[in-house]
Amino acid sequence: MRSKNKKKRKVRKPAYRRGEKLAIYLKRGTFILMAVIIIAVLVIGMKLLTRHFSVNEIIVSGNYHLDKDDIVKNMNIKKGKPLLDIRSTEIKERLSENPWIKSAALKKQFPGTLLIKVEEAAPRALLSIKKKLYIIDDDGNILERIKGESIPFLPVIKEISPKNKKEISEALKLIASLSEKNILSSRELIEIGTESYGLFVNMDGEFIKVGYGDYSEKFKRWIELEPEIRKRGVPIKYIDLRFKDSVIVKPMKKTRKGKSS
Repeated sequence: MRSKNKKKRKVRKPAYRRGEKLAIYLKRGTFILMAVIIIAVLVIGMKLLTRHFSVNEIIVSGNYHLDKDDIVKNMNIKKGKPLLDIRSTEIKERLSENPWIKSAALKKQFPGTLLIKVEEAAPRALLSIKKKLYIIDDDGNILERIKGESIPFLPVIKEISPKNKKEISEALKLIASLSEKNILSSRELIEIGTESYGLFVNMDGEFIKVGYGDYSEKFKRWIELEPEIRKRGVPIKYIDLRFKDSVIVKPMKKTRKGKSS
């Protein structure tokens, strides 16, 4: 009788099965090797393309107040930089730091041209604060400070803090109404300020109390009456447009010596 403790004989797998496993390993190794080669080729190809498609020319459009060189400087892009490395969001963020630029659009034109189209803020008035002049846009944002002496080339808003958005907004609405009535083009100097009653306008020495709101209607009445006022030749102290459907003309008082005051 055979002993139970006798070791069992080790069963060897047939040779053909060992061959199948080897073939599977070879196939897997081949696939991995091919994948590595393909990835390497793609990486090398991308590097070659990146070097080939580099910035050779930057074309800027939509700029009227800003110089092209200043815009390119804000972008911080130098010629030779790969086009594929340029991120539009980063460039837009850099350009938005310039208060003159409201928005920007970028387009890559291969092989080596970068197109930049900007939308500039429109200057609407000069803001005079403590004898300093600033250019502001439609929203009351300060675009830049005017250094040195300068002849006002836009309506001047006097001594209203740029932080006072409500007053600045009303002054800009008034300026828009004056522009619609073609009054701005016929005057050399227009100054806008505030008193306890609201806004006033000084147009070439002609003082007009305006108040707030209905600016277009108020100056329509003034335009209709102005020829008659000039025709009479009476020295005017001020004109009051604050009251509905009326224009109040306050003449200068004559002193005993015949002078107006």
